[in-house]
Order: sequence, then structure tokens, then C-alpha cells
Amino acid sequence: MKKLLVATCTDWPNLPANVLPMVNLLEEKGIKVTVSPWQSSVAADYILPLCTWDYAQTPMAFSEWLADMNKHGCQTVNPVTLMQWNMHKSYLQEIASWGIDVIPTQVMPQINAEKLRELALSIYQQTQQHIVVLKPLIGQSGQSVQKWDCLSSELPHLEGYQNGLVIQPYIQAIEHYGETSLIYFNGVFSHAVKRQPPAGEWRANSAYGVQIHTVVPSQQALDLATALLDKLPHTPIYARVDGTDILADNRFLLNELEVIEPALYLHTNQLASERFANVLLEMMGVSKNKNY
Repeated sequence: MKKLLVATCTDWPNLPANVLPMVNLLEEKGIKVTVSPWQSSVAADYILPLCTWDYAQTPMAFSEWLADMNKHGCQTVNPVTLMQWNMHKSYLQEIASWGIDVIPTQVMPQINAEKLRELALSIYQQTQQHIVVLKPLIGQSGQSVQKWDCLSSELPHLEGYQNGLVIQPYIQAIEHYGETSLIYFNGVFSHAVKRQPPAGEWRANSAYGVQIHTVVPSQQALDLATALLDKLPHTPIYARVDGTDILADNRFLLNELEVIEPALYLHTNQLASERFANVLLEMMGVSKNKNY
């Protein structure tokens, strides 16, 4: 019997309800599924770290856990090297070098007020946008994300950036049009949602009251997501591509690629759970369900 660990975390040890149908489909095919925080040592053949929602608090320990479990014969659903690369938002700079339309990103591994202003002003010179966004270099769920006017004499609050930060121009379109999340299983598009911030908010994260709507993504979004996944060294079994349609320029601007613990919004599409279960079954060498 194949054993799959769906890893959660100590702060949120239980699976969200929208993941349970997928788990049930796996168990119907004879997979032994265990749900446990990644901080606990649980033996398994495969690891799905889909709900490790606190790893940014101890990123080194999480990265070492992934590598150690892999070394001891536990195969992660997405490759360890791909997830470790994805942990640091500096990956956005690499993606941009591939010719993908990415929100311009500057990286500061160590906090220095003078260097921060210098990098922010370089974004201003490139984009004429003096409102910038600061994000932790390793972060989750919009924590410690803030706007800053880099032409102001005041420096922003720099708590919460102990692992470094990234600086990006503020994209006002997110306020109006939200963020589109495209979900892919083994490189094949499954479904998409619009993450719409409430009035007066600009962060498209669940912690800030974002509303989730099913959506048909633009052709520009589909083209960018496909091109991005094609350029990765490994095709992820699951991935979420986040971006914003810039309607005035007829383009889709990439905000994030997530291959570790993204919300996949399985409840928003009637076939999503089965699609995800089937790619996992195929990876584990088990025959798929018939309906997909």
C-alpha cells in the first residue's frame, strides 16, 4: 500500500474542508493518507506539503526537513529543488530573465536603509512609480507586506524582514481588477479564480478579506502561465500562477508562482479534486479514476 503524507503545520494541523474530497478519492484507490504537521516525523512514500502554512517563520528548518525526508526515501510531490527555489521571491528575477512578463522586482537579502531607498528609487526611475511595495523575501499570506512612498523622507517599518525583502512597484490595477490565480496539474490547466480585494484594500490575500470568484482567464494569462511552466526545469505536479490583467496594455503581469503550499481552490470547480487526485495517482503508479 502506497503511503502519502499530506503535511500541515503545528498552528493549523487539520486539512481545510476543500482538500478532503481529493483525499477521499486517493483513499478509494487504496492510498494510505496521513495528515500531520511537517514538524512531526511521519514515515511515508510520498509527501504533499500542501498546508505547511507556517514555513516562512522557520524557512531553514523547513528546507532541511524537505531535504532530509527526500534523503530518507520520501519523494516529495514537487521536487525539493523546485520548492527550495520557490521559497525565495528572488525567483521572480530569474523568471524575468527568461522573458516572462513579471512585476519588476529588486531584492535585498540584508536590510540596509540606504540601500533600500537606492533600490526603490531605481524602480521609480524605470517605472515612474514612486509608490513601491515591500514584501518579505520569504513570506506567506501577505504577512509584512506594505506600501511605501520612496520619495518620502520617512523610512518604512522594517520589522518582519529578518530574512530580507523584495521591492516592487505598486500595481494599482490589483485594487480594481484583483488577481487571477490559474491552477495547473502536471502542466495542464485545470481552473482559475479571481481574488478580489475589498474596497480600500490592495492585498489579494485571504487575510485581508479577499473574495474568491470563478473566472475564465484571459488568453494572455493562459499564454504566460503555459510559457512559464514550460521553462521550469521540472513540470510541477501542482502549481498556481498568480497575476493581474493590465487591460490598458492588453497584458498579463505575473505576481507569483507557487509550487509549495498554494490554496488550489478545489471547491470552485467540480472536476478539480478528481484532476488533482489523478495526477497524484499517476505519479504513485496507481491507476486513475475513470471519469477524467
